[in-house]
Amino acid sequence: MNVQRWLLASLAAFVAVVAVEMVVHGMLLADIYKQTASLWRPEAEIGANMWMMWLGYAIFALFFTLIYTRGYERAKPVLGQGLRYGFYMGMAFSPMSVFVAYATQPFPANLAFYWFLDGLAFTVLSGMVVALIYRK
Repeated sequence: MNVQRWLLASLAAFVAVVAVEMVVHGMLLADIYKQTASLWRPEAEIGANMWMMWLGYAIFALFFTLIYTRGYERAKPVLGQGLRYGFYMGMAFSPMSVFVAYATQPFPANLAFYWFLDGLAFTVLSGMVVALIYRK
């Protein structure tokens, strides 16, 4: 494994995740979050805990990229590998987290569906970004 490329690809995955999450949660789902405000922490608490979100994104990016490096195949098209890897990781991660959250928390079903799509979006985008940067 090329450590420098792994770290650079991890940084790119981190940026991709943050970008998707800002657009999805900060803009696209903002009205739903306002309608269900009683379910969430106050904005001040969320802001104070933001470091945990950044840490979670960073840990995700490092291990998401590390796993990619273990299955990278030189002979196959780079973007196809990244797209496939991101989709597989999204399908492994997103349904589990969304179904568990929906089963245990009283938020609307449409929000669960959007969270599922969000999970696929950020893993597919991250997979493509990681593939483009990590390629040999």
